[in-house]
Amino acid sequence: MNSNLLILFKGEKHDYGKVSLHSHLFWQLEIVTRGHITYTLLETENEVLNAGDMLLIPPHQGHEFIYDVPGAAWITLKFERSLIDNKQWGGVIQNSLFTEKFTASLLATITGTILRPYEKTFVEGMLESLFMFINSEDFCKTEDEPTQLVRTVTDMVRERNGRPISIDEIAHQLSYTRSHVSKLFKQLTGENLKSFIDRVRLEKAKEMLRYSEFNISYITEELGFKDIFTFSRFFKRTTGMNPRQYRAKK
Repeated sequence: MNSNLLILFKGEKHDYGKVSLHSHLFWQLEIVTRGHITYTLLETENEVLNAGDMLLIPPHQGHEFIYDVPGAAWITLKFERSLIDNKQWGGVIQNSLFTEKFTASLLATITGTILRPYEKTFVEGMLESLFMFINSEDFCKTEDEPTQLVRTVTDMVRERNGRPISIDEIAHQLSYTRSHVSKLFKQLTGENLKSFIDRVRLEKAKEMLRYSEFNISYITEELGFKDIFTFSRFFKRTTGMNPRQYRAKK
C-alpha cells in the first residue's frame, strides 16, 4: 500500500469560520458532503468547492478554507504517500459518478473517526483507487459537452448491472429527446445505443453464467428478462448458443 492514513476527520460548520493559509508535509484530501466551502491555494484567487467535489492537496502546497455558508459539512483525510514517480498533482476533482461512489462508500463504512486497523486499511485502499482515477483517461481527458453526455449515458447503462434500461428512460433523465441521444451516441462511438445496451447486458449474462453458481432461472430474473425463453432467445441471437450450452462449454 502506497498510502499511510494519518487522520480522518468529519467536520461541520454552522457559523462563519476560517482556516488561515498554511501548508504541511503530508497530503490532504478534502471532501465536501454538504453545502459549499471556499478555498484558496497559494497564489490563486478564492474558488468554491460544492457538495460532491474533492480537493487534493499535495505536500508543501499552501491552502486555506473559508466557511462562509452555515451548514457546510466535509470529510478531511490526511495521509503520507510513498513516491512511485515524481508526479504530485493537486487540485479539484469535481463531482462525478466516481466521487459519489467514493464518498458513499466512505460514509457507509466509516462511522467514527477512531479507526480500527482494518478500517484504516480500507481507507488507504480507497486512496489508492483515487490516485488510479486521477491518472486514468476518464479523469485526464478534457471533454466537451457531447462527449460528457456520451460518458454519462454509458455510466447509466453500466450502473444497471445488466438489467434493462430504455433509450426513452435515458433521454428523460438527461432532459434530451430520444433522437438526439441516439444520434449523438452513434456519431461519437460508431455504435447504435440499443446495440450498446444489449452488449453490456450480454457481457453481464456471460459473466454470471461462467463465474456464478446461480441457476438459469435466477439469472433470467436478475437481468430483468420476463422468462427463460426471452433470455435464451436474446443470448442465442448474439452467441449462437443458448445459456445452458454456453455454460456447459465454458
